[in-house]
Amino acid sequence: MPPLVILGIGLMVACMLVSGFDAVRTMRHGREPERRIRAFLLAAGLLVAGGICVAVGSATA
Repeated sequence: MPPLVILGIGLMVACMLVSGFDAVRTMRHGREPERRIRAFLLAAGLLVAGGICVAVGSATA
């Protein structure tokens, strides 16, 4: 498996972890819109970056 594909999958897993931590924090401490938006943007960025890495890694393999 190409290294870019592995990196992309790792970034996608990190996206799931960020989303999970945000969900647990929201359940425990209530809603904080600024933190939720920041966590959402971070998770979205990780997901997009992971998808790009997987696509580039698959295309060049």
